[in-house]
This record gives sequence, structure tokens and C-alpha cells, in this order.
Amino acid sequence: MSGKIIALVNNKGGVGKTTLTVNLAHALANRKRSVLVADTDSQCNATSLLVDPNFVETSLYEVLEDRSDNSQLERATYPSFYERLFCLANVEETSALEFDLSKDLPANYQLLRNQLRSYAQEQYDYTLIDCPPNLGFFVINALFAADFVIVPILCGSSFSLEGLTRAINLISEIRDAGNPDLRFLRLLINAVDKRTSMSRIVEDQLIKNFGEEEIFKTKIGTRAAFQQAEYLRKTILRYAPRSPGAKAYRSLGKEVTEILGDTE
Repeated sequence: MSGKIIALVNNKGGVGKTTLTVNLAHALANRKRSVLVADTDSQCNATSLLVDPNFVETSLYEVLEDRSDNSQLERATYPSFYERLFCLANVEETSALEFDLSKDLPANYQLLRNQLRSYAQEQYDYTLIDCPPNLGFFVINALFAADFVIVPILCGSSFSLEGLTRAINLISEIRDAGNPDLRFLRLLINAVDKRTSMSRIVEDQLIKNFGEEEIFKTKIGTRAAFQQAEYLRKTILRYAPRSPGAKAYRSLGKEVTEILGDTE
């Protein structure tokens, strides 16, 4: 099968999008899949968790700026700290490209698709695109490049529900505008704390509004270990492999492969 490309999108910050991207990628790699994380967020948090930024010489910046050189993408892709997991690195300077690239729209909404899609499908079983916390230029590029979308939702906050609605609406717009194969995969309920009434209320509301079939069965709890792992620039699976958080991500990796029919 050709590789699957999954964008992780929510226009609200602080919903755990990068944590989800990196840990899910590691979980998939541990299932013997080859995985690429494409970091399109100029905060570069996914890059810093997966590779040493000091050794990044070529990045998404060059891939988008010098589109005549097809080898830039391979040079911008680095082995991560984890087996079978690679990173298309980003640098903060990439954000400066948005102004110039936005002068030629809607054509430039297809840039990432044109540069990345065929390469990712041929070289990797899964590509996860970590997106900025907005619904702007780079997110739209990611959606044109992707096959599927995961939307993380912060269980304890009603504000991330607004981001959820906007993200799902944008998926439909991108499907109509030129990527008819784009599919909403599932909602991922993050930072679940069964001890709080807000978590229970938000989870019940999501199930009522979207149905259980649109929500991953796996839910990610709120754990201090996630913060500790990121401080040490590690995934939860490497930092605390026997923790509930690591167990949840192994379950999520299994669930993603099953949903996508990847049962080999």
C-alpha cells in the first residue's frame, strides 16, 4: 500500500498537538512501520523533540524556498533519536516565507502537496504533519497534502471545542477545493482527568455531538510524565515505557493501524 499522510490540526494552541504527533509517530515506529514527522510549525517543537536542532542544515525553509531542487526534501529529512522514525525538520525562519508565498494564492496552497506527497507515500508507511495552532497558510498546505486529519481536543476546556468546529469545517472546504480524498479520521480526546466534572462534561458533549464512531476509543490522560519527558526531549514511550501514558499511545498506534486497514 502507499503511505498514509495524516495532518494533526486544531487552531487552538495548548491542545497537545505536537505531543500527540511525536508520541503517536514513535508508537507507529515501534509497530515496525517507517514513519516521517513533517514539522510545519515554525515553533519547531516537533523538530527539537526528534533531532538535535544544532545539526539541522537544510529544513522545510529550503524545501519551500528552492522548489526547483528536488533533492532539498531528502536533505531536510533527518533520522530521529528513534528507530524507523524520521523528521522533516523546520526552523523559525520558515514563518518569514508565509508573506511571499501568500502572494500567489490559491496556487501556493498546493506547495507542500507538490513537494512532499509523492515522496512521503513512496518512502514511508505513515507521515504525520505537525501543524501550527491556527488555520492559516501552512495548515491549509498540510490539508492539501494529507489523506486524513486527526483533531486533538483538550478534554478539560470548552474553548478547544471552537477550534474543533473550525477545523472540521476547513476539512470540508479543502476537500471541495482540490483534495477530494481528504478524510476526517477521528477526534482524539486529550488530557482526560476522570476526577474532574469538566472532563466528563466535555467528553459526553463530544460523544453526543459527533458520535462515538468519530472519536478514538483510546483517550490520553493528563500526566506529569508528559511534561517531564518533553523537558528531557524524549517521547513518553522512551522516558517512561511502563507508564499509563505510554500504554495509551501504544493503544492509539494500534487503533490507527486498525482503522486504516493496516493489519500486516
